[in-house]
Amino acid sequence: MKKIIIPLLFTIVSYSQNDIQKVKVIKDDTQVIKLIDSLGKNEIKIDVLDILFQPALSISYERIIDSYSSFGGDVFINFNNNALEFNWSDRFLISPFYRFYFLNKKDFGGAGFFAELFSKFSFGEHTVEYQYDDYIELSEESTFDIAFGVGIGKKWINKKGITFEIMVGVGRFLMLESTTEDLPFGAIGVYYDSRPEATFKGGISIGKRF
Repeated sequence: MKKIIIPLLFTIVSYSQNDIQKVKVIKDDTQVIKLIDSLGKNEIKIDVLDILFQPALSISYERIIDSYSSFGGDVFINFNNNALEFNWSDRFLISPFYRFYFLNKKDFGGAGFFAELFSKFSFGEHTVEYQYDDYIELSEESTFDIAFGVGIGKKWINKKGITFEIMVGVGRFLMLESTTEDLPFGAIGVYYDSRPEATFKGGISIGKRF
């Protein structure tokens, strides 16, 4: 019986040791940098929520600087002609950003949990209410505004460079406010209907590192 058990135990231990030796844990920046170089430092991604629920198209480009930071920009195009029912609509938007990644040992670099600083350059339409002595006139007008904000999120990436990202952020518009300057003849006041002071940034994106 001992002649059977002892060789069997030896075989199990040897097999376990071989399995353990196959596991490779990322321990330093050198290994992470090699993985970044193999995957590439450029990334293109699309927000699937905008396509499904707007309809709109949001495309992002991101350039990986190193294991812990990146920069890039988002371009948003709104195809929803009914958006003015909500009294405010971004028709076209450019949003540059800078990210700080917080890696753990299993991340590939340019992935994992991140914090983001972003700005928005927004071209849109809004409802303007001009007040006269005895009536009110509504007008749909084009507008431009700038916002700054912060966000957080997390990105996953596989060995083929396919990325999946969830992000949420909030900012504040800086320029457009109610004013009494440059009023039409006879108007005594103006009101920008449903003017949002805050702006939201977020979504669920799928992309490719190259």
